[in-house]
Amino acid sequence: MSAAAASAAAAAAADPLELLRQYTIQSKAVELVDKDGAVTSDLLQAATVRFGGEGAFPRDTPTRYLRSNSESDHYTLSALLHFLGHRDQSFYEYMKTTNACGLQTVSFSDRVSLLDYLTGKLAKIPSASSTGASEKHAAGDGADGRRTRMRTADALAADDALGADAAGDITRGILRRERTLVTTTTALSSNKSFAHVAGLIKELFPSKGAAAPSSAAAAGAGAAAKEPGAAAAAAARKSSHRKRRDPTIVVPAATTAMLNMYNIKSLLQDHAFVDGRAEMEKGGPKPREIHVEHTMPSTGEALRFRVVDSVQDFGEADWNSLVCVFTQGAAWQFKNWLWKTPEEVFQNCLGLYPKHQDEQLKESTRTWAVVPLNIERSRRHMDRATVSSMWQGIDQYIARHKPELFQ
Repeated sequence: MSAAAASAAAAAAADPLELLRQYTIQSKAVELVDKDGAVTSDLLQAATVRFGGEGAFPRDTPTRYLRSNSESDHYTLSALLHFLGHRDQSFYEYMKTTNACGLQTVSFSDRVSLLDYLTGKLAKIPSASSTGASEKHAAGDGADGRRTRMRTADALAADDALGADAAGDITRGILRRERTLVTTTTALSSNKSFAHVAGLIKELFPSKGAAAPSSAAAAGAGAAAKEPGAAAAAAARKSSHRKRRDPTIVVPAATTAMLNMYNIKSLLQDHAFVDGRAEMEKGGPKPREIHVEHTMPSTGEALRFRVVDSVQDFGEADWNSLVCVFTQGAAWQFKNWLWKTPEEVFQNCLGLYPKHQDEQLKESTRTWAVVPLNIERSRRHMDRATVSSMWQGIDQYIARHKPELFQ
């Protein structure tokens, strides 16, 4: 056995997260031991979790898996064991069970990626403690500094835990996930319109036949006459600030989709799922654009969201304001989008896959990084909890990836 392989094996033996992952993949049962040393089947009665002869840990040992909405809060071993034991429950039922037990809850936004990692579908940890520490250390240093520190911290952590060979694999994985946001081509291109400049000029330099401006307006016009370019630029900036784009949500255009323009407002605003086909058969026209106001949990601020089912007229500001996309798993939904593949789309916004609780995800979406939105078939009283969890996920996504929309 090479030195690197021996180092990796030693790290796994001392790592409760890695042992739990191996036992889950191999369908091996862990042993729960109470404070008296007796084996028990009750997680709440257990004091120790034993992985055969490979290791034993206190029940609430923190693991390396970091919560996606935190820089320091790690999931405990007991939380992961409880989550695995209730993986088939709806999120609402899981929340009730977890709260009743007084255990740590796995967040809605972490459910899919955590389960994929523990069952072996993902080879790398989606969020690790080294990532959170490096992000905190790099706060305020700019994108390049943050990227460099994150890469360095991850590489150092990997060197310590897995040896040089495994560290190289982790670092290469991080580099593969990096994407270029701005190139020389995109920086020099623009689809902004300056049609409003003509209107500004007319306001600043009224025609001779127009009424005399007030003293304040005259003073402004006098200043503008001296520096018309600066005045027009300042006015344009004010106009742009006033017209800040609302956070945008896109739904499928297909009338057969579970959520579309006919029923999305009822879900987002009233926290109730209604049949889109029934709404369509009432005879009203399909809305071209919908606006929904929602108070965000993290800030207490009421944000107005724009909902559309077409990106045909999207410009740069529209793409920048896109925060969430509902999909039914059809790749044609993303034809003529800024990003060329569904995988790229969901690297740049939150993806939600609405489905009934007893349905499976489409196989085509396994690589799309979408979060299932499980809706009960008949128990409408469950809708409110489902939608509340969905809004929490949207709030966390905006806070992490597009905090400027809160300003």
